[in-house]
Amino acid sequence: MKTFSQMFGGRGIAALAMRTLTLSEDEERLVGQLRGQIRKFANRNKLKNDFYEGKQITRQLDIAVPPGLKDLAISMGWPGTAVDVLEERLDLLGWTSVQDLMGLDDVFRENSLGVEAGRGHLDALITGTDFITVGRGDTDYGEPEVLITVESASSATALRNYRTRRLDSALSQTRGENGAVEMETLYLPNSTICFQRNERTKKLDVVSRDDHNAGRVFMARLVNRDRASDLEGRSEITRPVMYYTDAAIRTMLGMEINREFYTAPSRYALGAEPEQFGVNENSTQAERTAAGWNAAMGRFNIIPRTEDGQMPTIGEFKPAPPTPYSDQVKMYSQLLSAETGIPSTYLGFFTDNPASADSIRQAEYRLVKRAERRQGTFGQGWREVAYLSLLARDGKVNADEFRKIGVRWRDASTPTRAATADAGQKLVAAEILRKDSPVTYDYMGFSEQDQLRLQEENRLALASELPSLLREKASQVTNQQAIELASRRNANGAT
Repeated sequence: MKTFSQMFGGRGIAALAMRTLTLSEDEERLVGQLRGQIRKFANRNKLKNDFYEGKQITRQLDIAVPPGLKDLAISMGWPGTAVDVLEERLDLLGWTSVQDLMGLDDVFRENSLGVEAGRGHLDALITGTDFITVGRGDTDYGEPEVLITVESASSATALRNYRTRRLDSALSQTRGENGAVEMETLYLPNSTICFQRNERTKKLDVVSRDDHNAGRVFMARLVNRDRASDLEGRSEITRPVMYYTDAAIRTMLGMEINREFYTAPSRYALGAEPEQFGVNENSTQAERTAAGWNAAMGRFNIIPRTEDGQMPTIGEFKPAPPTPYSDQVKMYSQLLSAETGIPSTYLGFFTDNPASADSIRQAEYRLVKRAERRQGTFGQGWREVAYLSLLARDGKVNADEFRKIGVRWRDASTPTRAATADAGQKLVAAEILRKDSPVTYDYMGFSEQDQLRLQEENRLALASELPSLLREKASQVTNQQAIELASRRNANGAT
């Protein structure tokens, strides 16, 4: 990745080479503050990621679970489902403009933001915030002219200006295989400072400083569910979600234990001697367990009479069915559904009668609305990325032209193709949409490549039909003066 001095024509490189490889006192304090902010949220971010991946450690109540089974690896994917079903409705399609996109469509394609954006959305939904850096790429190494990179909240942080709604400073870290920070980049409005670990001192030393004087921090933030009292954002994996998941895991563990007893139920023998089962008072615990398994596997049918001639009474403890456990897990799924706004069917519980299309749409209403809200908040971050991309490429941005730039998303709902086509046909018939307009193509869900093919086919069709269309229109001319003028031109050899 090129330095910002290269980005802005190399201003000041010679003067900075000797005197700016140190930090001022204010910059030292700022770096310490940003590093501390990453450490502050590290444990919380790890916990959220563990729940998303199903790796969290669920604390048992140590009441009804045998000690040997409490560490049984049981996992529930509910937190991951709660995040994924929302992220799957956040498809960034690029930027849009009333007039000229100023090359932002090329930036979108060259950085594969159709895929990369989803990674940023996913992390923002898990941890509450995510970051995106923008800079000039090194085209000699195959990088795009404008390089956009998604940064995890576990390795990046920023300080936000409440009034400008932009970042005042930011820090990103690159970690090695052992988890230690190997490189850092400090982003300031007019400077970008890079640090690298010194192999001798093991400290992070300043290796480059670029005073680009762009007046903008080259990092944007995606924030999820922020509010006036908490601008840091909020994870979709909330405390209730974590509790319902842990409670369901404990219930599933109880169901596993019940299954073992149901498969091999406990039996008892009244009037029998322990020696008849191969154990005595000196037997070890392992020998008693082995004797119990032997008895459970059908050895009771050879128990002899006791010394006084009495026949032992054989019985069995009936195990409880798993129904109470499954009902309890279902209750937790309903509570989780209310907390996250996703239909309970997404959590694995279905009814015997399939739901109608209208009831499905009604069940997804909250989920669709939540996705549309995320499109609004994430859209602010992606619009800032567009501004930084133009600034990185051109060194300046036309504010009047940029006001026409917006962010384009795929519809968060799940309409059928037939319903979309019917609605689009009605809008075209009412002359609200033009049949060959890019807006109509977007509404109908055509990809960018399909739109280009349709536009080319329309152009070729129009070119082939133009001569006959002109002849038809000419035959309809009734103005006598126009007819005489045309005849005069033909007589003079004009075409």
